Parts: sequence; C-alpha cells; structure tokens
Amino acid sequence: MEREDAVKGGKFLLILILVYVIFSLLIGLIPLEWIELLLAKVVLFFLNLTGMNGEIVFQEPVLILFENFSVQISYLCTGLLEFVLLVSAVIATEGIKRKKKIFGIIGAGIVTFVFNIVRIVFTVSLISESSLEVIELTHDVLFRISLFVLIAGYYFLWYYFSVKKK
Repeated sequence: MEREDAVKGGKFLLILILVYVIFSLLIGLIPLEWIELLLAKVVLFFLNLTGMNGEIVFQEPVLILFENFSVQISYLCTGLLEFVLLVSAVIATEGIKRKKKIFGIIGAGIVTFVFNIVRIVFTVSLISESSLEVIELTHDVLFRISLFVLIAGYYFLWYYFSVKKK
C-alpha cells in the first residue's frame, strides 16, 4: 500500500507541476496590466464607498493614487499565482468527476478574486490610519497567511465536498 500511495503522490505532483507551468505560460500571454487594471477598478470602487477616493494610473504595475499616498497593484496582488496553483491542484487530483473539477476551477476563480479584493481593500484602508512599519508588517503577514489559507483552505474544502457521499 505504501508504494501505491507514493506513486499516486508522485503522479499528483508531476501533473500539478506540468499543469502549473502550462497555465502560467498561457496566462503570460494576457497583458498583465489588464488584469491589474480590473482589480484596481474593483478595489477603488469599494474604497470609494468608504470615502477613500483615488485615481488609477494605467501602467505596469497599475497605480492607485490617493491624496497622500499611492498603491501599486502588481502581479502578486492579482491572485493569478494562487488561482493557477489551485486550478493545477484540482486538475491533478485523481478520482474526482470532471463536473466537480469544473465547479472547483470556477469556484477557485471566484474565491481568489474576492479574497484578494478584500485583502487589498483592508490593507489600503490601514495606510491612512497606521505607521509605515505597521502597514509593511500587515501587508507581508496578510499576504503570506492569505496564500496559505486561500490555497490550502480552498483545496481542502473543494476536495472534502467533492468526495463526500450524499
């Protein structure tokens, strides 16, 4: 049984890596500024609701200019890394029907997008209220924790509900 588990794990890892590389290359064909711009517009919409008004500068990376500071929306802010990793894990998972994998991929896109919007809005909201040290720490900690929580948490929940008997 141990050898069989090792082969399954190795196959999962190999497929995960191959799919990740392929999807990363494909996403690289999309101009990154477009994705950053979409995210910046949604983030700015929610920040405007809280009274934080800004202006978007379309460049690489996209900038949001506020009265006293600016924020860059870069590749790592977009959630593409997390999304591609989740898609790769869903595709690499054996024993799950195609329909559940499709729902898993769609769900990963929605959850990743919403999660990153909330994370960015929260972080930007802190900028006008906190010191630079607090902002840097919060940004770094939130980014690292969100990577783990989003990827591991989403995959766990998707897998659990995909194999759960009705």
